Amino acid sequence: MFSVSALLRRIATVCVSASLFAFVALAGTAHAGEFDGVTIKFAKAPHGADEIALMEEWLAPFKAATGMEIEHIVIPWGELEALYSANFAGSDVYDVTYQTSTHLNLFGSRGTFSDLDGRFNAADYASERSLFPDNIVNPSYYGDELYGIPAVIGTIVMYVNLDMLDAAGLSIPTNNEELMATAKAVQNPPEVWGFNSPSTVKDYGWYWFYNMIHNYGGDMVSDDMESATFDSPAVRNALQFAVDLRCNDKVQPPLGQYDREAALSLFKAGKLAMMVEEPSRVIPLEDEGLPFNWTIVQPVGAAGGKQTQFSTTGYYAVAAKSKEQDAAWALTKYLVGTDFATSFNNHYGFVGTRSDVDSSGGNKLLQDNFGWAMTTWDGLLPHPKIAQMLDEFGKALEAVTTCDVSIDEQVADTQDRMEKILAR
Repeated sequence: MFSVSALLRRIATVCVSASLFAFVALAGTAHAGEFDGVTIKFAKAPHGADEIALMEEWLAPFKAATGMEIEHIVIPWGELEALYSANFAGSDVYDVTYQTSTHLNLFGSRGTFSDLDGRFNAADYASERSLFPDNIVNPSYYGDELYGIPAVIGTIVMYVNLDMLDAAGLSIPTNNEELMATAKAVQNPPEVWGFNSPSTVKDYGWYWFYNMIHNYGGDMVSDDMESATFDSPAVRNALQFAVDLRCNDKVQPPLGQYDREAALSLFKAGKLAMMVEEPSRVIPLEDEGLPFNWTIVQPVGAAGGKQTQFSTTGYYAVAAKSKEQDAAWALTKYLVGTDFATSFNNHYGFVGTRSDVDSSGGNKLLQDNFGWAMTTWDGLLPHPKIAQMLDEFGKALEAVTTCDVSIDEQVADTQDRMEKILAR
């Protein structure tokens, strides 16, 4: 899955040993010795320098129970698309791979992956399937085909300086109108600012504002993934919100004055009332012991609309050319199963895609975030060309928040470019 940091900061570090995974946990995955003599090639880009060693440890119980041999191939993030494309074009393919929202259906639409819908919704998997919330599963489909099983999601949250709001007698805002009023009331720029949410291309601005498109009831691509819908009321309203923050109501510093890390420093110094960021900041901020009371809440919704969570998704996919479809599916089930998912997500700070996977490490704030993700998460539609479309959204967002470009002009230009992307 996409991470706006080079590597997500760890939320919790969990010491995992093979004994953690009881054999009974594998009962629904495979039978003892079922895959003796079978070797599966498993390729994944790592989420940490320690993942190679940890993956060996986490996979050991499954290998021992099933007799399967697993060849773990590490794919560098920067070479991911090129290396996967080359491998999938050959005959000796990676049987199981980790894919992100930006690549799952890019490859899936080319016939690269097996459609897992039948297996995922089969009667013998029903008890497991029931643990995956539909709001996470449904956006993963490309038409009627499911090319990967969702395994990890990220989230975005709003950090709030409670002391600043309390001093002004204000409550935590829950929608964009309340946010604007609250930010105005507590700020004193340029010394103290009311709010910050990144909107530059450098800081992946689209990632922090996409939820507002969903909050207004729309998207930048149609539900059937056939048409660009950037020129729509939902997108216009989301862009207007971003423009109001910086240009009209001026509760956010001018574009480019503070990047993500600088804004975080402002918050830690008590000079920023609210900011949108990753939940991976929670543990480090708690460890620092900030000199004021703070919390995290779900990002504000749209007045009269919805209040949703957003991020991209990480999936496990089975190669259509794999000669070991049953073994590859068994490994996939293990990778998205309770025990592996709990260990992986706790270690790397992701939110699991199952209702029984708690990656909070017992942290109350992160437990709250898990609840929001399970109930209001509305993630990125994994269109085959979504990465190119996101680039265009990011450029449009940055352009309008310079305060020099009109929303109408930018929306029209971006819609045209997105239509050309889809037509290619």
